[in-house]
Amino acid sequence: MRVRRRSDVRGEQGASAVEFALVVLPLVLILLGIIEFGYIFNQQLTVTNAAREGSRVLAITRDTGDAVSAATNAASTLVGTPVITTPTVCPETGPGDATVVITLALDTITGLETWVPGLETISLTGRGVTPCGG
Repeated sequence: MRVRRRSDVRGEQGASAVEFALVVLPLVLILLGIIEFGYIFNQQLTVTNAAREGSRVLAITRDTGDAVSAATNAASTLVGTPVITTPTVCPETGPGDATVVITLALDTITGLETWVPGLETISLTGRGVTPCGG
């Protein structure tokens, strides 16, 4: 039976520290990726919902001012300023669709766009289309 010396225990402690250092970096990167994906997904859902709300109001009222106001109110939780393109108004007669498109230039939480070369800001687009007349 072999008796362990203090120098053997100290060497094993160093090995476990190296193993921990090699494992913790990928785990932290995976965690940051999950957080970033959840944040971007939440912002995309908000942009899409705001565009849908704007198109719904536009289809009912046929007023672009009301539609832009409704879309802006629905997008109040967004980080950044959404750009609402000119809404497509319903025709006076006949069938048609009211359309609102919202675009948002999104900066990430972790600053991922500064770490990855060639990755600029992320552009999110939401499109709401509602048949005219509600």
